[in-house]
Amino acid sequence: MMARRRVALLGAVGPWMLAGCGSTSSSSSGVTLTIGAATGPMVSVVQSTNDETQLMAAQPSVSFSASTTDAGTNTILVDATQTYQTIQGFGAAFTDSACYLLDKVAQPSELSTAMSNLFTRNGTGIGLSFMRIPMGASDIALSVYSYDDQPVGATDMNLAGFSISHDQAYILPIIQQAKGLNPQMMLVATPWSPPGWMKDPSSMSPVSMLGGTLLMTAANETAFAHYFVKFLQAYQAAGVPVDYLTIQNEPLNETSSYPSMGMSAEDQLNLLQGYVLPALSASGLSTKVMVYDHNWNEPSYPQTVLGGLTPQQMTQIAGTAWHGYAGTPGAQQTVQNQFPALGTWMTEHSGGTWISDQFTSDFLEITQVMRNSAQAYVKWSLALNQNLGPNLTQDAGLGGCNTCTPLVTVNSSSGDITYDIEYYTLGQYSRFVLPGATRIYSSNTPSLASVAFQNPDGSIVLVVYNNTSVSQTFQVQWGATRGFSYTLPTLAAATFTWSGTQSGTPTVAATAQIQGSSYSKEEGLETEDTADATGDYDLGYLTSGAYVFFPGVDFGSAGSIHSVAVRTSSDGNGGTATFYLDSMTSAPIATVSLPVTGSWESNWETVSAPVSSVSGTHNLYVVFTGGGSSDSISNVNWFQFQ
Repeated sequence: MMARRRVALLGAVGPWMLAGCGSTSSSSSGVTLTIGAATGPMVSVVQSTNDETQLMAAQPSVSFSASTTDAGTNTILVDATQTYQTIQGFGAAFTDSACYLLDKVAQPSELSTAMSNLFTRNGTGIGLSFMRIPMGASDIALSVYSYDDQPVGATDMNLAGFSISHDQAYILPIIQQAKGLNPQMMLVATPWSPPGWMKDPSSMSPVSMLGGTLLMTAANETAFAHYFVKFLQAYQAAGVPVDYLTIQNEPLNETSSYPSMGMSAEDQLNLLQGYVLPALSASGLSTKVMVYDHNWNEPSYPQTVLGGLTPQQMTQIAGTAWHGYAGTPGAQQTVQNQFPALGTWMTEHSGGTWISDQFTSDFLEITQVMRNSAQAYVKWSLALNQNLGPNLTQDAGLGGCNTCTPLVTVNSSSGDITYDIEYYTLGQYSRFVLPGATRIYSSNTPSLASVAFQNPDGSIVLVVYNNTSVSQTFQVQWGATRGFSYTLPTLAAATFTWSGTQSGTPTVAATAQIQGSSYSKEEGLETEDTADATGDYDLGYLTSGAYVFFPGVDFGSAGSIHSVAVRTSSDGNGGTATFYLDSMTSAPIATVSLPVTGSWESNWETVSAPVSSVSGTHNLYVVFTGGGSSDSISNVNWFQFQ
């Protein structure tokens, strides 16, 4: 784990030689995966490289071949029999600035092409299908506004002055056009602040939208709830039904720099129970609520809100919305495990000039977010101009983000539209993973991060990123009998797609280096970016009793396995990793002590222990235990039987 604190995540080449059309093999730790004669479906490949010489560039297709069933270290297993969350889509936000630029500044001919590229899969379109709508001004806006602004000292508890006329000028026309291009599009709406007159006069900004908290009186809380009802009804009347809402953007980030409002978990729970959910129900609205809508580093917030709702109230709750500016994506899984009937969404993480390598950051994060139960991944502003505006810093003398980056740039002088790197990084997922897809099992290797999906039509999508300084030749093992080989350039991502029926389930050799993040299921931990030399993610925030499960581990013949090695680091309590076959109540085959190495990040050690006699293929459980007042035992990157 990067530390026991929650930290912010900073987040054309010629044809490359492709293996797989003949016979090849890869060996690691005495394990050989053999790819034989071509058989099975063809695999389409689209590739992007960090140097931007290839951006969503089609590559020569590769073919599946017959293969052995024991996978080695640099093999990615794909198993469609292991299924996870349903995917609703990928997208960005219809900010005030984005819609203004697209509707009022962009050249009409370029706008038509750009909207098709953004919201369809025609040509090279990326098919964005899950979008966010700020309810009123955010920091990416031309001005500060709400849907019911009043003079200083005035209130409007009956919302007689409510109007979405601001949005009708250029926001709704862009959303309507996008919905027309992609009728499957889903929408989540979020306020940065309610009207200023709803704020507590003892707070940071008595009558403005900049900071402060909600005035907690029955009349005001009722008006707050009805504000959402009015918005949803107005948008529905405009032909834009909204699927989800959150009742406060970043409730733990109260600031006077731009529209915001502080809201504790307890206040959010009370507002939902007493006002917002009853108002939605009474109005006959089917829009569901996502709780929280803030960073990974405070999972206790959604745990408090969700834990306080009644079963009946939970029927109006979709799940949890997350942002990516602090903490680690593994926090999503912690809450998902606690509330498995609900969902998980990544509703905001902007690219920005503060990120040194946006390409790598995107592929490592989007993959990890999706591997931790997210149904959608949403960037921040869909469009900005060449100066990363308009925004409240530049246009209103306030604060906010003037370093955020968009998917497309609209030149404020010429109206030309250009496509930024995040268009392509997001597109490597969104173009190929269709709404209604299901995430399926795939493994990681020491050099490669992966995530896989099965579309509603049965086709398979596998996204792989090579985060190393050298090209990587690797194998993909699909089921028990088919595989292909591919060479991925340094710092490159590829999306592989194919159709067909899987035969059997894959197995991995115990003597391969098995990444901890390749688990099939887990409990009591969070995956995170690793600082170790091999692998992109480790198992962090390990609590006593945490476990990971790996199906289909082949130990070979009796007497061939003698020990197991574990890669670990710890600046906490240390503990043990105990290995069980087929059940956590069976007799353990090995227990490895996890020492305190003096650092969560830099002091990684490989430790080992003997293994009792074992043979054949088994499901493997690794259970972690440790003592002390801290809930942090150790980080674990990988393990390997020898």
